[in-house]
Amino acid sequence: MRINTTKKSGATNLALTGLMGALVIVGTFISIPIPVLGDRTMIGLGNVFCILSGLLLGPVYGGLSAGIGSGVFDLVGGWATSAPTTLINKFMMAFVCGVIAWSGKSEGKKLPRIITGAVCGSLTYCVLYLLKSFIETRLEGNSAEAAAILLGTKAVATIVNAVIADVIAVPLSIGIRRSLESNRMYLGLVETSTQQLAGHDLRRMTASILLLGQAVLQIVCVAALLPSAQADAAEAGTTLAGWAFWCAAAFSVVQIVFAVLLARKGAKMLPEAMFCCIVSLLLSLLFIVFAVAQPQLTQYLPIGIIFLAVLIASVVFLSPSGKQANTKV
Repeated sequence: MRINTTKKSGATNLALTGLMGALVIVGTFISIPIPVLGDRTMIGLGNVFCILSGLLLGPVYGGLSAGIGSGVFDLVGGWATSAPTTLINKFMMAFVCGVIAWSGKSEGKKLPRIITGAVCGSLTYCVLYLLKSFIETRLEGNSAEAAAILLGTKAVATIVNAVIADVIAVPLSIGIRRSLESNRMYLGLVETSTQQLAGHDLRRMTASILLLGQAVLQIVCVAALLPSAQADAAEAGTTLAGWAFWCAAAFSVVQIVFAVLLARKGAKMLPEAMFCCIVSLLLSLLFIVFAVAQPQLTQYLPIGIIFLAVLIASVVFLSPSGKQANTKV
């Protein structure tokens, strides 16, 4: 059956994104957990579908599939505190993979770019995952020996996952791609993803995705983690100002609106999007200060650091490049 669609049919593109996101969740459940000094890691097939998402759907839709699918798995699989960082790390994994595989008019077809994209995407995730683990071990005050064992075990696990993902996803993507190319629904997504790799549009779409993801995650984190943080504070005989976090969550709703408008209307919404980005950046800095000052929030400090990094990256993407500035002059 052929489905008639065009590059402007966002519904079909989102349907494919949701399908791949569901496969990411299922693939992540197929894993072998590895306990490590009170923590845990795992070897599984989740990264296979994250890389496959980037290769088949391109950077934006592939990144959304990998990030949201992995984040949902963490929320329902007992890793709730890691969900925000997982969403961002897995998004970047598929995003980097998709950018390389689909760049240079390749449209995800040229084998050298497919292999390079898969390897670079996996390496990106390895670096981000180990960086997050390193920050957590330092904040938890582990000894140097314990930290080395923890990071060493996680490094081995994530490298094994990377090799499995690339070895399976690359040939699998080629086979699936040949079957999908006869379907106009997929060809519409190809046209959309190709256009998204056109300079400024890619920068704007990247900023939109980052702002949208950060805002949604901030709301989720406040709703899911604030009650336990307040309970810990009450046990310690202190109080935690919940209203400040709910105000940040309320502002996140505004940020979501402007992120969507930025994706749809482009440069017209740049000032509003930049304003939201700056305000959220200041709120993240304020949270980091609170997390350092209050022991009940220390375990959530990596989330604030990740949010801060995402917002700084958004500012960079929203700022005009040197080439664009010269063109305007």
